[in-house]
Amino acid sequence: MKKILFLLVYIIAGASSALMMNAYADDTASKSELKTPESASVYSTEGKFADAKEDLLASIAANGLVVSYTSHAKTMLENTAAVAGVTTPVYDDAEIVLFCKADLSHALVAENPHNIVLCPYAIAIYVLHNEPERVYLSFREPEASVTATKPIRELLVKIIEEVI
Repeated sequence: MKKILFLLVYIIAGASSALMMNAYADDTASKSELKTPESASVYSTEGKFADAKEDLLASIAANGLVVSYTSHAKTMLENTAAVAGVTTPVYDDAEIVLFCKADLSHALVAENPHNIVLCPYAIAIYVLHNEPERVYLSFREPEASVTATKPIRELLVKIIEEVI
């Protein structure tokens, strides 16, 4: 019974999400200036996605970090667009690069073991479909009340500034 209830909630939520995503895609394609979410820091630069991604990976490596995973967000969205009823692409390219810095992560979880949810760090790199010559780099703002996130935020900003 619980499985059936969960499935129904999932289907209903998915349908409403699909409608919202389609509206978002259509709305995004028509807007030239989008508001940055309060929970994110967004930077941009003119150029090509491939060049900015190469610079991002070089900056991560130069800071002594290793990429643990790359999420291919554009591909995932393309693969699910038909199911969600989305006809207008939002991105020409979009990936999320995940990485960690041992000393900062150890300090983070030493402050509170539940801070593990803040690891690994992620920087999204993407090109909006309606702005093909601008590359965006962004990250989720770490929770300001967690003392150990300040150096993590500084590291994320430093990496992005080396790209832009």
